[in-house]
Amino acid sequence: MRRGATRAATVVLTATLAVGVGGCQNIPKSASVKEFCSAGEKFSASNTFPEGVAAAKKLKKVGTPKGIPKSARRGFVELINRVLDAKNGADFLKKNKKLTEAQGKDLIALTAYIKKTCTL
Repeated sequence: MRRGATRAATVVLTATLAVGVGGCQNIPKSASVKEFCSAGEKFSASNTFPEGVAAAKKLKKVGTPKGIPKSARRGFVELINRVLDAKNGADFLKKNKKLTEAQGKDLIALTAYIKKTCTL
């Protein structure tokens, strides 16, 4: 799972840098680490925009584990919002240019958390 988790972190960050902003605030904060990492792996394995949206919906339902750093949690919410708010793949890519410095830092924190947490 180590290789997959590292790939997941990279893909999550890359995907997040390529999408827009939204309002998903009702994301659970009590997921198990296993559920969180498994859903993240499936998201990372997405090869098309529709697959990514379906995987983001699953990630939204799963949520984040207790104890996730605040900045990583914000990055997770940002990721879900950006994917689910995009109209299509082109819109997803267009919104890449609208990422703020703070959003970028939160997404980097999410990537670091995934690397640390989702490896065996």
